[in-house]
Amino acid sequence: VETSSLKCFAETPNKKNKITMIAEPLEKGLAEDIENEVVQITWNRKKLGEFFQTKYDWDLLAARSIWAFGPDATGPNILVDDTLPSEVDKALLGSVKDSIVQGFQWGTREGPLCDELIRNVKFKILDAVVAQEPLHRGGGQIIPTARRVVYSAFLMIVPGDPLDKSIVIRPLEPQPAPHLAREFMIKTRRRKGLSEDVSISKFFDDPMLLELAKQDVVLNYPM
Repeated sequence: VETSSLKCFAETPNKKNKITMIAEPLEKGLAEDIENEVVQITWNRKKLGEFFQTKYDWDLLAARSIWAFGPDATGPNILVDDTLPSEVDKALLGSVKDSIVQGFQWGTREGPLCDELIRNVKFKILDAVVAQEPLHRGGGQIIPTARRVVYSAFLMIVPGDPLDKSIVIRPLEPQPAPHLAREFMIKTRRRKGLSEDVSISKFFDDPMLLELAKQDVVLNYPM
């Protein structure tokens, strides 16, 4: 996978805060180092920065701007503050850091794909507009908003180059008739609220099955 195809943002329900993020894959082996506690989020910023600079060639600013691992302290995802002091009020952003981290960890614990855990993804905060009044930037506003922007950034990750002509797409092939018949039958039973189990054991008793076996009748259905 590659970086998100575009910057993703989400606004709080009161329209007074906005968070912008992108997502990109972690370096190979980094998620395993976090899970095995080779690196820990509880380290001081200097030690944490030196680890990422030395082993994974991160620049100093990014290495010292790690906010959290997710969905927990040994989770295989990273949240990085990649905002610039000239563009974002760092004091206001810091006041909602805990809420953004909670939203990030919630989003990575219950991802947008069937609530599955997200793995091997770095989420970078690119911009943030935070309300001046504490009443308008509470956890109830920020946490679900951070979760939504995590989802958006993750879903916008491009799996390689969509214009890569070296990738050959196989033509569609017709499904064999028996498979189509079985699929049609199962969907029909499902629409009627019937069990999908079509085992022949429901329709044939043991003596009948033994008699069929003696006559070498092949039954290609699950028993």
